[in-house]
Formats: sequence, C-alpha cells, structure tokens
Amino acid sequence: MDKATAVAVDSSSQHVRSLHIGWKPISSDLCASICNLLQDRSADAPIRVLYLVDNQLGPTLAAQILNAAESTSCSEIVLRFNDIGREGCDGMANVINMNSKLLCVDVQGNKLSAPDVRKLLKSIATSTTVTRLNISSNEIGPDGAALVQKALARNTYITHLNLSMNELGPSGAASLAELLAVPTCAVQTLLLYGNYLGDDGVRMLCEAIQGNKEVKRFTLGNNNVTDNCAAAIAAMLEANRTLEELDLRLNAFTVGGMKRLCKNGLEQNSTLSYLSLSGNPLGPVGADELAKSLAAHRTSGVTRLDISSCSIGPTGGMRIALLLKTSNVLQEINLADNLLDDEAAVAIANNITVAESITDIDLSSNAINDEGATFLLDAANENTRITAVTLQGNRLNRVLQKKIDTLLEERMVLMRFQKRPNFV
Repeated sequence: MDKATAVAVDSSSQHVRSLHIGWKPISSDLCASICNLLQDRSADAPIRVLYLVDNQLGPTLAAQILNAAESTSCSEIVLRFNDIGREGCDGMANVINMNSKLLCVDVQGNKLSAPDVRKLLKSIATSTTVTRLNISSNEIGPDGAALVQKALARNTYITHLNLSMNELGPSGAASLAELLAVPTCAVQTLLLYGNYLGDDGVRMLCEAIQGNKEVKRFTLGNNNVTDNCAAAIAAMLEANRTLEELDLRLNAFTVGGMKRLCKNGLEQNSTLSYLSLSGNPLGPVGADELAKSLAAHRTSGVTRLDISSCSIGPTGGMRIALLLKTSNVLQEINLADNLLDDEAAVAIANNITVAESITDIDLSSNAINDEGATFLLDAANENTRITAVTLQGNRLNRVLQKKIDTLLEERMVLMRFQKRPNFV
C-alpha cells in the first residue's frame, strides 16, 4: 500500500472495512489511491463505508471516486461539504443504479440545487436497496421537495429522510405532505429542521401525519412555528399512534400554545416517548402547564423531555420538580440554561430523592451554587436509579463537582458489572 493510501485508510486492523477522511484536502494523487483501494479485488475485506467530509473534492474528483465505487460492495457513501455539484450527484446516481449493496446515500452540505439532484432522485425512485437518504444543508428549495415527493411516491424502501436546511418553505411542505399521505410511503424518520416552513407548512405536514402509520421520528425545529399552529400539532398527536419522537425546538411557542398542545395533544397521546421544546419561550407558566399535563396523564409515554433554554426560571423549575416526583415513566430531562437557582435545585433534589423513574438530569448553564448542588448530591446518593446529574456551567466549587462526578461514575461502573452475563 502506498503512502497516500495509508493516510486515507482508517482501520483498526489490516483488514480494511471503512475509509474515513475528514477535514483534510484530497489531492489528485490521493484521489487516485482511493479509487484503487475501492476497486482492489485482492483485499481480504473490501471497503464497506466511504466517509469523506470537507476535503475540497469538487465535482471532478468526486465523480472519479464515485465512478470507482460503482461496482464495489460499499453499503454507505458519505460525501459531505465537498462541493460535488451536478457532476458528483450524477456520479452518485450511477452508483445507486449499479451497486446492489448500497444502503446509505449522504450528500449533506454541497450547495446542491433542485436540478443538481434530479438524476440522483430518479435513481432513488427505482432503488430497492437504499434506505437512508441525507440531502440536508443544500439549496434544493420547494422544487427539490417536489422532486423528492415524485421519487419517493414510487419508492417503498427509504425509511430515513433528512431534508433539513434546504429552504423548502410552505410549498415544499405541501409536496412532502402529499408524499406522507401515500399509503406505500415507508419513511419512518423525517428531519426538516430549519426550512422556513412556517405555520402553514407545518399545519399541512401535521394533517398528513394524522393518518400516517410509518413516521416515528419527526423534526420540525427552527421553522418559525407559532402558537397558531399548536392546534394542528395537538390534533396530530391525538390522532397518530405511531409517532415516537417529536422535535419542536427553536420555534416560538408560548404559554398559550403550550395549553393547547398539552390539553388537546399530549394528554390524548400515549405513544410519544421523546419531546423537545428547547429554545421556545415557554416561561414559568408554560412549564407549569407542561408539568401538570404530564403528571395528570397517567398513561403518558414520554420518557425523554428537553425543555432547555425555555426561560422557565426558578418558579418553572419548582413546577417541573413536582413532575419528577409524580411521573413513573420520565427518565431523562434537560433543564439546561433556564436561570434555575439554588431554590429550584433544592426543590428538584427533594423530589428526585423519591422519584420512581428519573435517571438523567441536565442542569448545566444555570445559576446553581454549592447549596443547591449539595442537595442534588445527597439526592443522587439516596436514589440509586440516578446515573447522571449534569451541572457544568453553574457556580459550584470543583470539589463538589468532583464528588458528584465520582459518585455517578462509580455507579455506572457497578451497573455495567452487574449486567455482565454470569457463566458460572
């Protein structure tokens, strides 16, 4: 193996299985070595994963590498932030057509337009092997969303679709809503973060998912969604019994939206297990609405809750503390960056001491001092279910931080030891 190839190969043994190169320019010589490595039939274990990130490839070198990958056994091809252009996309389309082992296609961050991805999506339409498609952080816009809709309306194999950061807008949302209404649509994970969907776009998507029986993970973060859309999201939660994870972070929900979302949505749903409202201005009253709703709904399935950066303050923290005590399903909660003080920390500590389900609490970047941290340490000592209490970015001294870290590290080691199989 020549020096250039040796640099490119990331392998824990002499049997090459994956090739990872990140944040390192790839020259023409190194590109040739990569192509040779991909096509090496004498290798004990062929390249299965090709992972190239920010290598300044450009369309020509990307096309050369993809041409070499056509007749290989690669199951995952990742070309991120490499400006592959239409030529590179067309090369990826050829790989999809020729490679019967390919499962994952990832072209994130390549400034691709709708015309650039047209041929790639035509190949996806007829593929019976690819299950994961990532076109995030490009510029496909609503026209690209229409192409995705057309391709996946014929495809029953794609289960993971990432279209985040593509400026899809409400028109793009309409195309995807049409796709979600197709009975044969197999998409289970749909990531649409940062697409300027607005209330109208999200409303159309939520209406489509009401009757969808496949989508399990749905990301709608950073889409300019307001309280006006809360009723549509609530109706989706009430009607749908498949959705397990919902990400609504960095939108504009306030206490008014939370009331509708809780009463008409969360309280009518028992299948959602993860909810993120991070970065929404809920305030203490919004936190209270959420806490009361989840505490009263005895069949709630929410095990992970993220309400970081929601401006809930000490009062909201104390309301959430009561939820930690009463819930018998909530396992992980993120309360970071919420202006929580010692009073809130003491309330949380007192309630998690007797909590039945909580294991992981993130209280980082608040205003907790040694007093609150001491109570949290005592609570973690008392409740052996607790495996993580994150307090970085608060005002406690290093000795106290070390005590908490040591306690939980030792507990994790003990738990791993207890889970080991007994062969005696």
